[in-house]
Amino acid sequence: MLTWLFLVGWLTSRLALIVRDEPLSSRFLLGLLSVQLLWCWLTLGASFASLSISGLILLALIVPERLVPKHWLNDGRLAATVIMLIALTLLTEALPAPNWQSNMDAWLWNAGFSPAQLTRTLIWLTGFLLVANEANLLIRSLFHRFALEPRLNGHDDSADTQVDAREYNAGRVIGILERWLMYLVLVGSANYNVIAIIIAAKGFARFRQLEERAFAEYVLIGTLTSTLLTIGIAESLRSMLSQ
Repeated sequence: MLTWLFLVGWLTSRLALIVRDEPLSSRFLLGLLSVQLLWCWLTLGASFASLSISGLILLALIVPERLVPKHWLNDGRLAATVIMLIALTLLTEALPAPNWQSNMDAWLWNAGFSPAQLTRTLIWLTGFLLVANEANLLIRSLFHRFALEPRLNGHDDSADTQVDAREYNAGRVIGILERWLMYLVLVGSANYNVIAIIIAAKGFARFRQLEERAFAEYVLIGTLTSTLLTIGIAESLRSMLSQ
């Protein structure tokens, strides 16, 4: 349970990266690092395993923000998430229970909940956070690698054309809301028909803009990637909980 609690807090703090397409300022980087390290020590306690996680937290922030070239920023941030997930999977058994866990378990029982119910909730919440910032990082990385960012001149395919920041930011917000809605539907009912309606509604809202080939490719690839990521995360967690 504590591993999932740490992961939810860590991913929540990373939501601050959603609106920051540039490397973090030193002041913000230090503040975010302090919050993440404090959360790690509170939830995972003091041990060699938690010390290893603390080291990964340092690397997950410093390497993408300071050591990786700017055009690899999203890739570096995404790689940090993947490495953290792998490390938590490998180190879960080695993490000791902090002193306050027994008090927390007792409080949950008195409130009518069990640790298993809280763990299940934390797992679903982890998925909710993954489809926000982490999925956004992967999609933005794909756009950049294949030069699919919306341009101010939609008919100019040159990579040197200035990115349409207004459309790019709007697409980011729409994509996150779209994935959250899909995820909640999958978690609540596993009804894929509703997902089709969401995609159709998005296409209808942007019908005229889809006449431009470059914009149509941008929307189509973004929508399909969002949908596949959301379904993959939701079904993976559902499979994990069913075991």
